[in-house]
Amino acid sequence: MILPLVALVFGLSAQITVTNATFPAAGDTLRTATDNAPENIVISNPGGPYTWDFTGLTADARQVTVFRPASEGAAAASYPTADLVNFGGGGGESYFDVTATNFDLLGFSGQDPTGTLPIATDFKFTPPVPQFRAPLTFIASHTSSSSLALAFSLADLPSEILDSLGIPTGLLDSIRIRVVTGRNDLVDAFGTVMIPGGTYDVLREKRIESTDTRIEAHALFLGWQDITDIVPIPGFGQVTTTSYYFLSNTAKEPIAIINTDSTGTLATDVEFKDNGAPSATGDIRNSLYTLQPTPNPATDFTTLDLSALPEGEYTLQLFTLNGKIVMSQAVQASPTRISLQSMPVGSYFYRVSDKQQRTVSAGALIRS
Repeated sequence: MILPLVALVFGLSAQITVTNATFPAAGDTLRTATDNAPENIVISNPGGPYTWDFTGLTADARQVTVFRPASEGAAAASYPTADLVNFGGGGGESYFDVTATNFDLLGFSGQDPTGTLPIATDFKFTPPVPQFRAPLTFIASHTSSSSLALAFSLADLPSEILDSLGIPTGLLDSIRIRVVTGRNDLVDAFGTVMIPGGTYDVLREKRIESTDTRIEAHALFLGWQDITDIVPIPGFGQVTTTSYYFLSNTAKEPIAIINTDSTGTLATDVEFKDNGAPSATGDIRNSLYTLQPTPNPATDFTTLDLSALPEGEYTLQLFTLNGKIVMSQAVQASPTRISLQSMPVGSYFYRVSDKQQRTVSAGALIRS
């Protein structure tokens, strides 16, 4: 009985506490990478201390997340309690509320993130969706739920969109998207995790999330009717996902996030803290950095922040939709202002390439 007791006491003493010092703040730039085909990822049983070796992860893509004061967002007035904003793709903005114990997502401003309805609006969660909590210890559990509902007049929607969705109009005057989410979080393991370029003491938090996305139609005499099963739309209905977050008290990025298949046991992809290091196997894939022009859409000028790229000289090019180059200039790994004044209103593609002409980032840009 003595040895198991000693082992238990040693294990408990080896645990860390994740505090609110890991919450993002204004001016923070978080760098992560994603391995879309992870190998040899073993999801261990609850407990600890464990040593997880993820040094074989390779960056298929790289992401940069920059947090700014909420007041800098175009939709800041719609989120009066927000502290931070993150500018995403296509001009989208995510707003966050930060307290001593919670880092919560209040909502999203921009086009429908489901891709179903190409209408820009505010997508507000009630209550906000927790992203991170503190203090976090082994063993800790938390249950949360949230919902949003957005109604659109059929008069505001292009007829081709309604036709593509297969929504019968007839006596209908409006449609509504309703999303209800529920999540169970459990800090179920602790130990040390190794990733390319670093070793960290961590807590592992298992997150099981159930999302039910419904589409409803409103008729004058019938009220709101759920038509999700009548008009099957990809991504709608109920989906349950299981993810494992490896959280350290020395980094603001999660050290690793393992997303799993429907069984919750097989890793489908892994997002991890980007230390700029190759994997232990030396395997270096052609990874792309996720960079977002701000603002986008833009009128006369936009800025593409290249600070996440390794130092050096790059080539920035803009193309029309048919592939014609309309701008090409040498740039450094720093924020770069792009003039659109001489370009017609419309959609463009941008590409950033290195000295070997390898594409390191690409995306879409709209001049309005």
